[in-house]
Amino acid sequence: FDSAILAEHNIKRALHGVDDLSWDSTLASYAQAYADKYDCSGTLTHSGGKYGENLALGYTTTGSVDAWYSEGDDYSYGSGCSVYDHFTQVVWASTTKVGCGYKYCSSYWGTYIVCSYDPAGNVVGECDANVLEG
Repeated sequence: FDSAILAEHNIKRALHGVDDLSWDSTLASYAQAYADKYDCSGTLTHSGGKYGENLALGYTTTGSVDAWYSEGDDYSYGSGCSVYDHFTQVVWASTTKVGCGYKYCSSYWGTYIVCSYDPAGNVVGECDANVLEG
């Protein structure tokens, strides 16, 4: 899980000419603790913590990153942050570390995935400098 989801993030980031993320065990522990608390209801709610965060439900490990990244298909570069915040967090240039966790919910919901990022992306006023066109 760890190496696959990290590799998928870095494949997507390379398309935008930004540095690879490194795996961070503190972030992974934070993400796993939040995933462990999930009630498998199908409702996704962010932790509200100090890290950037992406959530997914019903995707494979790499499929979650692909889904977040696919939001970029409609992203308008140079126009500041918008509703595509999963995409922008994946490719945010100044983010250097990621850690993720997961919980298997059921054959109905599948796997719940949480990724935490540091420094957090989607900072107002910093989008154009951190979301580079691929």
